[in-house]
Amino acid sequence: MTTIRDIATAAGVSIGTVSNYLNDPQLVADETREKIHSKIVELEFHPSAAARSLKTRQTRRIGLVPIISPEDYRSTDPGDNAFLELLAGLNYIAAENSYSILITAAPNYAQELKTYERLIGEGQVDGLVLMGIRSQDERIEFLAQKKIPFVAYGRSDVTCDYPYVDVDGAAGMEMAIRYLTGLGHKKIGYITPPNGLMCTTQRWEGYIKGMAASGLQINKDYVVEGDFNQRAGQMSTHLLLDLPEPPTAIITANDICAFGAMRAVQTRGLQVGRDISVIGFDDISLADHWQPSLTTIAQPFRKIGFALMQSLLSVISGEKVLPQIMVEPLLVIRQSTGEYLPG
Repeated sequence: MTTIRDIATAAGVSIGTVSNYLNDPQLVADETREKIHSKIVELEFHPSAAARSLKTRQTRRIGLVPIISPEDYRSTDPGDNAFLELLAGLNYIAAENSYSILITAAPNYAQELKTYERLIGEGQVDGLVLMGIRSQDERIEFLAQKKIPFVAYGRSDVTCDYPYVDVDGAAGMEMAIRYLTGLGHKKIGYITPPNGLMCTTQRWEGYIKGMAASGLQINKDYVVEGDFNQRAGQMSTHLLLDLPEPPTAIITANDICAFGAMRAVQTRGLQVGRDISVIGFDDISLADHWQPSLTTIAQPFRKIGFALMQSLLSVISGEKVLPQIMVEPLLVIRQSTGEYLPG
């Protein structure tokens, strides 16, 4: 394995000069920097992260703590590449800046904050990306108090100012309502994400605004709390279709939930897109290949990952302005929605 001594010998400089280059290149003259850099590339030298962190107090790692319950390991939900797309965006920007991502799963919400405390207490990461933002999110308050660099994928009701990247879920829901009413639908069901999440609150605001703008009253029987899985989509849709006057269109928590809703419709001998219209949220890759293909509110997950990591690195670098970025969703129209035809 190549060492600092090897680089120093090959470049014809002292070990101290190479060390200065690695810790602060500005301490080294331009010509010497180029010489050292060329030898590092030529000899494929990778400085020890542990040794470097002793001097810089940086790990060059970014922490990510998803919640993965035992049920998730048994999940049969297909093609949910939303997290992978987000991770690809995060990792691309991280790698460009010589950072890596440390993923440490928590089994439940109760253990989540303890995981953050451990990562910070052990000095394992330089910053954190938060997901699944809740209304009064204790993680945000905890990290802000500890003055640990972080960025959140979403807004919250926490009063402190913090960096975030978010998708305008309210605008997406309003867009979906207006589209469906334009097709003649007046009975619009909604399978919501779980209560407690900020995206649930924001999308509900969009649902209310969209219905009001279309001159429609909200029927509470048409609103069912669901989840982000197929089972929730199926069960919730069966509840909606059992109503004396079932909805003619259903908006779901995400695409996976929408797939479950479509299966429920089909088991009733009904045709998705003709008898019942279904709209998802996310636009995962399988949405375009499902039968029928799914109309959905698209979130550009890879670009969101780019923005999250760029924002976090700006915070780590000490920039005083906290980035707060809002991303507009896009309605992607496919075969799962159609004109309401009174029968």
